[in-house]
Amino acid sequence: MTRIKRLLILSVLGAVITLPEPGCAPAPEPGMYFYRAINDGCNCQEYRLADRPGRIEYLFRARYRMEEGVVTDIEIELTNNNRDTLFLDRGAIKVSSQNIPYQYNGKFLPLPALIIPPSQSDVVKLVGREINGKPDWNKIAGEQLSITIKGLHAGLRDLASQTAIFVPDNPRVRRR
Repeated sequence: MTRIKRLLILSVLGAVITLPEPGCAPAPEPGMYFYRAINDGCNCQEYRLADRPGRIEYLFRARYRMEEGVVTDIEIELTNNNRDTLFLDRGAIKVSSQNIPYQYNGKFLPLPALIIPPSQSDVVKLVGREINGKPDWNKIAGEQLSITIKGLHAGLRDLASQTAIFVPDNPRVRRR
């Protein structure tokens, strides 16, 4: 084996050793807490869905912080593995909270007129702030957050709507 091949193998092995375990995400910033996806028996910090006919992947992530009430950050990473361009111009998103009164709770809102070329990805970010703005950790208990995205199309093909359901990690509950 040549010296270059040995170095390449060592560098690849080194990269594998430094990666986090599968399914683990990095710790959130101080004061931030994860929501965990509960779709399809999952209990994950990230939830991946795929529209197989459209060859589009969705990666949902959500976190929250207590800041004069609950503030939630949601990210949806869209990856276009299709030969056609992915369009969000007719798309809409709905976030429904069981316990937290967000301003647009349960209502579809338009997505930005984003265009994702073939073999590319982009991220849609949302921030929701509780209406009454009072810090109350009791709202986290029993909370369930549902995120639905619809109206996307790849070329002329309309894509099926996708939904991810999350529950928050509660830092006030001790784990045994």
